[in-house]
Amino acid sequence: GAASPPGPNGSGIGAQPEAGQLARMRRAHTILRTLARMAAGILPLLAGAAGPDVAPEFRGLWVDTFHPALRTATEVRQLVADARAGGFNAVLVEVRKRGDAYYNSRFEPKASDVSPAGFDPLAELVRLAHDTTGGQPRIEVHAWIVTYNIWNRETVLPPQADHPYRRHPDWLTESSTGARWDGANYAFDPAHPAVQDHTVNVALDLVERYPVDGLHLDYIRYAGRAWGYHPVAVERFNRRTGRTGRPSPDDPAWLQFRRDQVTSLVRRIYLASIRARPDVKVSAATIAWAPGITSSGQWTTSAAFSTVLQDWRGWMQEGILDLNIPMAYFRQSERAADWAAWGRFAKDHRYRRHVALGAGTYLNPVAGSLSQLRSTRTPTSLAPAADGLAVYSYAVPASDGTSGTAFRRILTQGLAGDPLPPLFAAPAPVPAMPWKAAPETGHLLGQVRDPGTGEVADGAVVTLRGPVTRTLRTDANGWFGAVDLPPGDYLVSVAPLAGHPARTARVGIDAGPVRTPQLRASAEDDDGDGMANAAEDLAGTDPVDPDSVFQIGIGPADDGTPELHYGPVVVGRRYTVEWRPVDGDAWRVLRGPVEADPGVHPLSGLTPAAALFRVRVEY
Repeated sequence: GAASPPGPNGSGIGAQPEAGQLARMRRAHTILRTLARMAAGILPLLAGAAGPDVAPEFRGLWVDTFHPALRTATEVRQLVADARAGGFNAVLVEVRKRGDAYYNSRFEPKASDVSPAGFDPLAELVRLAHDTTGGQPRIEVHAWIVTYNIWNRETVLPPQADHPYRRHPDWLTESSTGARWDGANYAFDPAHPAVQDHTVNVALDLVERYPVDGLHLDYIRYAGRAWGYHPVAVERFNRRTGRTGRPSPDDPAWLQFRRDQVTSLVRRIYLASIRARPDVKVSAATIAWAPGITSSGQWTTSAAFSTVLQDWRGWMQEGILDLNIPMAYFRQSERAADWAAWGRFAKDHRYRRHVALGAGTYLNPVAGSLSQLRSTRTPTSLAPAADGLAVYSYAVPASDGTSGTAFRRILTQGLAGDPLPPLFAAPAPVPAMPWKAAPETGHLLGQVRDPGTGEVADGAVVTLRGPVTRTLRTDANGWFGAVDLPPGDYLVSVAPLAGHPARTARVGIDAGPVRTPQLRASAEDDDGDGMANAAEDLAGTDPVDPDSVFQIGIGPADDGTPELHYGPVVVGRRYTVEWRPVDGDAWRVLRGPVEADPGVHPLSGLTPAAALFRVRVEY
């Protein structure tokens, strides 16, 4: 996670340009410096307004709340002023530190160091950061929440009686040896259904009640392979796999089960958040520990995937993050290759989303940090430059004692003796996200839950059929979801599972929104018209309207010859017309199966009065 105190592991530097490219860059930079000297004072003026030629770039500043930042109105004002002075266009602010809130939460207590107690730091931060009075640049506010870690004092209780650590000790994860304290934190177990619900509630509370620009997930992972042994988690795993006992920490199926718990929470938060507010950006601070990797083939050996069970490459490929911010916290002098490798891998594996590389500037002198941050603008052989960068941290900007004020001045005005232009010579807009601004696909979020008992189906297989086919599985609370679905008509089929009957629904996916299927028991006939719900969903009729039926009839064509009419006809279905003589018993194919069927078929050569007709509908 990006939370303070600063995270583990060494250091690095970004990939350097090739010699010819570097020479061209230096010539260009020499020209720029000459122009700057000829027009003295222009660069400081540029800091006030973005010019039309400034490329969009996410410039994020991580702001932890273990240090002064959000405790008082004065700190909030200073934070916004400092972010603007440093040329940042986004702040990732830790509003949930360890089960507490630097805002007015409906689910967790106010942080104990907020003063006065009634002050709402997040509301004030958003108000000031979004204020563009006088032409000052708008700053995005991303609400950073520490996801699973819930308390960081081994023997001292949180001061708030309603703190989640005190209210729900039964949610704490355990190690394979039964320990709950991992050496730095107590954490809630990712596989506990109540933990998943509570965490989603915390996230949606922020998204729905505050006009934040983004939701930023941190510590969205396990502490290591040995963790996750809450009895509920083990019982769920055994129920799914048909096993007994406690699995080994290195058991492949157990590793994947735990990996899936984290992924399912990210998926649900993403879909629930953009259903509530399509504009909100969901991001995560992801693990990029040494050694660095550069190819997909190495991904399963990375610490993210294999140790802390955080499959962020999979999240990006699926599209359940808008912005990935790998925490590539490396000392340039010691681990240059690791920084370069992770930078390349992250740029190459953003898929349809954005990536901003996170630099641990607290580990480096300013010159080293500048080198890393500039490398984010270098493309790879497969992908363009990163969509931006993020700096950790506001409280500790450098390892060489450089003050925050001096660090921010260097970002916008340059480092003495540095031949290159300032990193943030002029303000830049935040990159637009095309999948949000002009969506071409839609999304689905549903839950398999018994309407009578409220019991959820954990681990049910869900199949989507439509313009594309996907197979999903429900999470601990029966939720399932899919992103980036081509628009069209889909049939949702839920396989039966231990007391839960098969269910079905028909849902239309449009570009942009998150749709929710209205699941019904497949074998039941909710409208009493003699046709089961599953058959009606397949045929395209309404399973709760007895007047909505699939009709077959015979009428004259324009030339007077008979023709068969049937429908409704649904795009994506295949139709087969069959017939048999009235006095026969063998059905024969007259037409099909065909897609994009017009629902009309001529009956030349047949005597309708002497024949029976039927239409089979399938995917």
